[in-house]
Amino acid sequence: MKAFFLDEPELEFGSGARHIDVRFGLTLNGALDRHLESAPRVVRIGMVGPAANVDNARAWIDHCRHGVEGKDTHRTRLFPGFPGFGDGKPLCNFVVDDRLVDTISSRDSRRIADAATGEAFFAASSARYLEGARDLMEKANADVVVCLLPDEFVKRIDVPDGETAGPRSARRMQTQERFIWHDAFKAHTLKLARPVQVCRPATYGGGVHRYTRDGRATKDTQDEATRAWNFFCALYYKAGGVPWRLLRTPSDLSTCFAGISFYHDPASESMRTSVAQIFNERGEGVIVRGGPAELDEKDKTPHLNQANATELLLKLLAVYKREHRNTPARLVCHKSSYFNAAELAGCKMAADELEIDSYDLLSMRRSRTRLYRAGAYPPLRGTAVTYDGGALLYTNGSVDFYQCYPGLYTPRTLDVRFDRIEQGHKALLEEILGLTKMNWNSTEMATFEPVTLDAARGVGSILRYASRDDLSLQSRFSFFM
Repeated sequence: MKAFFLDEPELEFGSGARHIDVRFGLTLNGALDRHLESAPRVVRIGMVGPAANVDNARAWIDHCRHGVEGKDTHRTRLFPGFPGFGDGKPLCNFVVDDRLVDTISSRDSRRIADAATGEAFFAASSARYLEGARDLMEKANADVVVCLLPDEFVKRIDVPDGETAGPRSARRMQTQERFIWHDAFKAHTLKLARPVQVCRPATYGGGVHRYTRDGRATKDTQDEATRAWNFFCALYYKAGGVPWRLLRTPSDLSTCFAGISFYHDPASESMRTSVAQIFNERGEGVIVRGGPAELDEKDKTPHLNQANATELLLKLLAVYKREHRNTPARLVCHKSSYFNAAELAGCKMAADELEIDSYDLLSMRRSRTRLYRAGAYPPLRGTAVTYDGGALLYTNGSVDFYQCYPGLYTPRTLDVRFDRIEQGHKALLEEILGLTKMNWNSTEMATFEPVTLDAARGVGSILRYASRDDLSLQSRFSFFM
């Protein structure tokens, strides 16, 4: 075994400037694409929701325009203020005018909230928001539509009453049968022309954050500046902007990163494959739906047969070529279960067919193994220990820049298995650490898993509600966030 420490990966922002923290990088240098003609200059925000929610959200957006002070704490680096948006600010202008608003009447709101069953509630609520979003995109040219959920809708979503189920945050603990409103609704929005953002009242400072399974209301623990950072960065990305990217040197091979995970398809009662594909270091990517998977009788984890593995890689590389007009020099696959012999053979066949000489296949899972260091804080983020065939990596942990551990619970390690690799262990772990910072739906330091796998899991939760054979569904990341 060998222990070592990986430096915190830097990100690139406007004018080529670098920083390890998203919020400081954006504040000091603006979005990565701010000087490009393709960058959004004005994001037209459509809103669908009850009148009170619309008024409160519009007032909060106008308030954020001028900036939001950071949390009152001595840890100023951990909770920086939001600088605002518009001319001279890190992000472009965000506009909501009367033409971009579709108000749900009090009568309709009560009718939807009082639906007799969870199934009826979902049908009525999703239909109303979809209708409003479609109209605002087609008639008012909204760049992104925010669906504002009132408190009474939030409670129906969070508290089970037959067919309803828990919040999206409980996704990892869901049973196959549990219904998740957010993911089912997102599946319906994949036919829209532009992305949709689901927004709870707590985001803009009013109402309940969530309801527990026994019906108790909880408050949002995030400070206002952090909420503003997350909200506007997500909208900027969904409107076509590129806030930041990983650093790459000119000598690096053009690389396609892909995450492979699995989900239960209720229509066929089978396991299916979901792939979140990142084209390159910019984080641009699409969703690829794979074929069926089978559970291994020994460890009860899903796997592809050789033919399906080959087909999957050929499919995702075809998408890459369609976007870039060439095949990547290197392919990196992150998978939620280990690569078995059939999958390794299938991947080799695809790589040989496309003459890709360099490809790395890694599998990852949460580990119960923890490391300890002297002092009051957990090990530093970037701490790694290699063992025969794999490594343990702290993707969450103490951060020197913050001078603390920015988490609520004791961090766990990510168990990385090197199933088939050509690059060195350190280089592969550095890539994983960097990819934990590529979630444009949040401005936190990092996610536990790299965006490849994190996105693939989330995509699978949405695709289980989508028609498997519908080719008209949107495939961009922004539609699944």
